[in-house]
Amino acid sequence: MRKSQAVVRAVATGTAAAGVAALLARRGHAGSALGVAAAAAAGGVAAFAPNLPLLGPVVRRGAADRPLAALTFDDGPGPSTPAVLDALAVAGVRATFFVLGRQAERYPHLVERMRAEGHQVASHGWDHGILIFRGPRYVAEQLRRTERAVEDAAGPGTLTRLFRAPHGFRGPATWATARALGYRMAGWTAGVFDTAEPGVDVIVERCRRAIAPGAVVLLHDADGWDPPRERAQTVDALPGICDAAASCGVHLVTMDELVPA
Repeated sequence: MRKSQAVVRAVATGTAAAGVAALLARRGHAGSALGVAAAAAAGGVAAFAPNLPLLGPVVRRGAADRPLAALTFDDGPGPSTPAVLDALAVAGVRATFFVLGRQAERYPHLVERMRAEGHQVASHGWDHGILIFRGPRYVAEQLRRTERAVEDAAGPGTLTRLFRAPHGFRGPATWATARALGYRMAGWTAGVFDTAEPGVDVIVERCRRAIAPGAVVLLHDADGWDPPRERAQTVDALPGICDAAASCGVHLVTMDELVPA
């Protein structure tokens, strides 16, 4: 399910809930009507708000009293990942890569390189499908297929126990299933919308404003819906992003270093 499809279904669900609430109200069940409306509203907000804990706790920032922050990359590996890794190596920065299982299967050497160069490899699910309306079996299969792909690519122990749902969208089964399989849900402090390709200078400036002690910054080394697409602007922005962190005295680390389990 793609993002647009999830939104359409969520709107339809909300409309149906509103209809039920209205019917209950007309029949004199004002309390029940209010409960249905409130539950539908809370569920809709929680599903599309990546950092709200209504559907389970989310790791989204570290301690503000340590000069550490994390760069994170979603949707890879892909064609731009080697250049991202090159830029991080030049800057001496370690990052967290939330990889798609299908991409790990396609680019196993890049997953192996991530591990070899000290980066954290975490799960973004198998194919970037939206999870809001998916049940436990589907969520579990997304996680397990990714585990197998990463292990085949770079060996046991490569995939760490953080899971970031595609777009951060979650359903009732997402957190419960991830937790049962040993994962923590991951969010972010600031998304800089590098996927919109606003320009290298804009990406750098947005990151400069976002980087602070405890921050988790969301970037992309690939495209979850269009795997061959490159992320050239993100690549070109990385030297400036790393320089911006250094200039304000913030050391860039992996999410597991920033927010230990």
